[in-house]
Amino acid sequence: MSIKYDEYDLLELFQSEPVSISGNIDDGELIYTYKDDQNFKLILTLDVYKQAISLGITFNDSIVFTGDFNNVTNIIKDDDAMVLYVGEEKRVKVKFYKQVGVELL
Repeated sequence: MSIKYDEYDLLELFQSEPVSISGNIDDGELIYTYKDDQNFKLILTLDVYKQAISLGITFNDSIVFTGDFNNVTNIIKDDDAMVLYVGEEKRVKVKFYKQVGVELL
């Protein structure tokens, strides 16, 4: 099993290419980062094959939110947001609006 997602959707949301943790992008261990104009920074670490995600949001390098999610099956782009599915349920919505935010569903 692996996390299902569209690479182009994540590229559009994060506005940058992912960085491979292992040095080999095919290993499926990736880090996506995004920084908004308000100085919020979003870091998404994903292990595609272990179906695990770590999500962190900081403001001026102070931690605002952290979360680790296992059994992540899908990542879906929804307008200017990213929805994480744990199992078959929507669990987290990450908002890429004027200010980065997270909503637990």
